[in-house]
Amino acid sequence: MSVPVPESALDGGWTHAKNRSRTVFEGFGVSVRAETVIYEDADLRERIAAAGGPDRVWRFFFSSRLAVSPSPPLLETVGRPHAVRESKQDFAAELRARGIEGVSAGDTRSVRVADAEAALTPFYGTVDADGATVDVVGALALWYEDGFLVAGGAYPSDGVERWVDVAPDAFETELLSLIRATAETAQT
Repeated sequence: MSVPVPESALDGGWTHAKNRSRTVFEGFGVSVRAETVIYEDADLRERIAAAGGPDRVWRFFFSSRLAVSPSPPLLETVGRPHAVRESKQDFAAELRARGIEGVSAGDTRSVRVADAEAALTPFYGTVDADGATVDVVGALALWYEDGFLVAGGAYPSDGVERWVDVAPDAFETELLSLIRATAETAQT
């Protein structure tokens, strides 16, 4: 099972952090396995640490493919609500594991990615960075392309300006572009 990764869109500071493979659901005669590739913005991390800020991952991006076995008929229709719910719970847990506090999800909306409709959910939280609060925004997208695909990530939206000059709006634009590029890569 290959995970779609928009390699050319990840130039400019992104580094491959890890691959992860795990069973995310097993029951009722069905197994769901997730293959995930994670990238981190090493450049932003180094710049903030060099300016005296905390040495931590500030931005990350991931792409996952969910393999359902056996694949039941009408998987896209029947499985989509469950896949969206579980993906949102897993992503919130991942954000908390990365030290993001007060994680909450916004309203899920439908957006177009390549030739598919994705369920896109924003996430919000904060990081305590040496006594200062940094706001964090994330996004999670799930769509169906010969199986379920999930992509997303998170970035600082306010508060890191005390260490480096950044454009959080550009971070948002780049994350959404990476999600769309993932969908396009999945079609090739």
